Amino acid sequence: MTCNLYLGFSRIMTKSFTSEFPHVERYFWTLVNQPKIKKILGEVKQAVSLPPVPSKKPAAQPKETKPKAEPKKEAKKEVEKQAAKAEAAEEEEAPKPKPKNPLDLLPPSKMVLDDWKRLYSNTKTNFREVAIKGFWDMYDPEGYSLWFCDYKYNEENTVSYVTMNKVGGFLQRMDLARKYAFGKMLVIGANPPFKVKGLWLFRGQEIPQFVIDECYDMELYEWKKVDLSDAAQKERVNQMIEDCEPFEGEPLLDAKCFK
Repeated sequence: MTCNLYLGFSRIMTKSFTSEFPHVERYFWTLVNQPKIKKILGEVKQAVSLPPVPSKKPAAQPKETKPKAEPKKEAKKEVEKQAAKAEAAEEEEAPKPKPKNPLDLLPPSKMVLDDWKRLYSNTKTNFREVAIKGFWDMYDPEGYSLWFCDYKYNEENTVSYVTMNKVGGFLQRMDLARKYAFGKMLVIGANPPFKVKGLWLFRGQEIPQFVIDECYDMELYEWKKVDLSDAAQKERVNQMIEDCEPFEGEPLLDAKCFK
């Protein structure tokens, strides 16, 4: 902030202007006189007057008188110009088609992701009987896979709103996968450090590579594929989808959905 204000104070913001903002003045002059900052910026002096505004009109240039070309030479040049254009047009390559996402090339799935997201959003009561049952009726284990994720650095989650903002930022950066994924992220615990756990449904049998490449948050989590033959893991999926509280013996601080 100080560096951003520096250019204004030193070049265009005169005292008559900045005096209307005494808090900003006090902040700026306090900071620029700190030894470490002063060592970098040097002695800062406030602008005394506004710099002159350059004229928008370009300086008049003397007109050059060119000798008139002979009509035959002009016609020849025009023919050569048209021929060069035609040749360039032939050499120009056709625009390359945008490569398809590998997930779009997978065999069709009986599960329509938008149908599940709509069911999840519209179910207000009897969530287990309607939404959870509907999820397993729709779920296609050949076309989709389920994954648990656990944040690696829970000991850093000492402030509740910072932890929730961290999860919110992660979901924003996952927007590139919206067409191919559904997710639930839970912030757990009554007291810090808070735990962050998640459940994700991805198209295909692996976490999409383009998500791993583009969303740096992915490496901050431990990922484990859900084993649906394990009744305990399947029940954990149910509890995470419905925001079950308490979850694994602890209260929910927050629950966010990616859909």
